[in-house]
Amino acid sequence: MPELSLHLQQAVESDCDALAVLAHSAHSHPWSAAQYRGSLESGHVCWILRDGDDPAIAACCVVSRLFDEIEILDVAVAPQWRQQGVGAHLLQEIFSRLPADVARVLLEVRASNRPARALYRKLGFSEDGRRKNYYPKPDGSREDALLMSLVL
Repeated sequence: MPELSLHLQQAVESDCDALAVLAHSAHSHPWSAAQYRGSLESGHVCWILRDGDDPAIAACCVVSRLFDEIEILDVAVAPQWRQQGVGAHLLQEIFSRLPADVARVLLEVRASNRPARALYRKLGFSEDGRRKNYYPKPDGSREDALLMSLVL
C-alpha cells in the first residue's frame, strides 16, 4: 500500500452519522446511523480509518467477540479509497490488536462480492460453507452468503 496518513481508532457514538454516510456509499443495503449506534451500545467494536483530521471515514470494520472468536459484522471502504490496499490494511491492523486468546475470525460475504472474497483469501481466510438466500438484492431477490474463517 502506498504511504498513507490513515490512522486507526475505535468509533464512538458521535461517529455514527459519518459511518452511515460511508455505508451508504459502499453497500446496496447499508446500515443506518441508528444501527451503528445500536451495535456500539451492544458492545461491538467499530474500528475506523481516517485520513488525518478529515472527518470523513475512509473505512470501517465492526466486530463482535464471543469467547475465543471474533466475527466481522460489517466492512466498508469509501469508493475513493478502494483498490489502494486500504481494506487489507484495516483488517491487518485490527488483527494485530486482537487479544492473544482470540483463535479465529469469522465472517459472511456476498457470493457476488468478488473483490471482498479475493481480499479475504489473500489474508488467509478459507471458505467454510454457504447460507442460501441470505442477503437481499436490490431487485428484491436474494443471494447466498459465503461463510469464511481465519485461524489465527
